[in-house]
Amino acid sequence: MINILANTKIYKNYQTSIPKEIREKFNITKDTVVEWGVNENNEIVLKTRKKVTFDDVVGMIKKDDELSDDWDIDKAVYFNE
Repeated sequence: MINILANTKIYKNYQTSIPKEIREKFNITKDTVVEWGVNENNEIVLKTRKKVTFDDVVGMIKKDDELSDDWDIDKAVYFNE
């Protein structure tokens, strides 16, 4: 069962807002990325993650002269590995 904390409506250009109760409960800020998906029951699923910063990317660069391919870099950025 899902506990509904708040409702929003869809505005012009299909925009909506994240209710204050949800933003506070899950620490959602302007640097949060919302990912939309559909699960096996055909239900909408939302996931959040923090936006990747330049400092995050710099920290992923390998220091032992081993070069990564584009996919390794993309995967590390997206999954925060």
